[in-house]
Amino acid sequence: MTLKRRAFVLGAGALSVTALGAATSSIDWGGVEQESLLVAGSEEFHPYAVKLVDGFAQTRPKLDVVVEAGGTAGGLLALKRGAIDVALTSRELTATEDEKLTRAYLVARDAIALVVHPGNPVGNLDRKQAAAILRGEVRDWGKLPGGSAGPIRLYRRKADAGTQKALDKMVLANAEMPSSAIVMESGHAMHDRLAADVQGFGFLSLHDVTPAVKVLAIDGVGMSRASILGGSYPFTRSFFCVTHGAEKDVVRAFLSFAQGPQGQNILKGAGLISVR
Repeated sequence: MTLKRRAFVLGAGALSVTALGAATSSIDWGGVEQESLLVAGSEEFHPYAVKLVDGFAQTRPKLDVVVEAGGTAGGLLALKRGAIDVALTSRELTATEDEKLTRAYLVARDAIALVVHPGNPVGNLDRKQAAAILRGEVRDWGKLPGGSAGPIRLYRRKADAGTQKALDKMVLANAEMPSSAIVMESGHAMHDRLAADVQGFGFLSLHDVTPAVKVLAIDGVGMSRASILGGSYPFTRSFFCVTHGAEKDVVRAFLSFAQGPQGQNILKGAGLISVR
């Protein structure tokens, strides 16, 4: 099935909708009434949301879909203005965002793993140590508990990569990594380099982790499904679908799909942690 998508752009904290106006329950395409579902928000959630919405569309033959990125803040603003049906977020709502008519539905979780070669004796870092390495302030493994003297070879992703953005927020508090960090083109490239470089230090999204690399515990907590779902692993992100005001039938059906077995299997297959 080929989905029909009509484009809109999130920018500067506002939504510009091309030829759509406010979110509607149906669109007339050549005399055939079709349902519409307009979804936008978090850039980190977006690639997973596309898979989720595509799966849902297979169950609704007359569904017309728009799925866009553009940022959590812009998506929430567009939602409250009635321009979209569902906003995507990769974090919990703030106190000012969580209004009386706003509802957030948790659909999946993910984690950022800090990764080294399996032969590296370092097994645990605290959050300050992790951030100091990533900022380039700690450059020798011998400065870390259990480490052997030797230079730390630091790896990163391109600035616009979703995993890099997640790391910047969760670990670095939006500080910058040094220009000397070696840029990897993909999670797979990062994985393969760290599996081969005993001096290397990098990071991976959960779905790129294999036994060929070593995931460091953070503050004594290892990364596992239980620690991610329970929130004890600190570098965890949560993906929510958010609505505001009355939910039309197709939105309720989509939310039920996203939190049900079919949607959860899609998200799990994409490498996320299912929550049901």
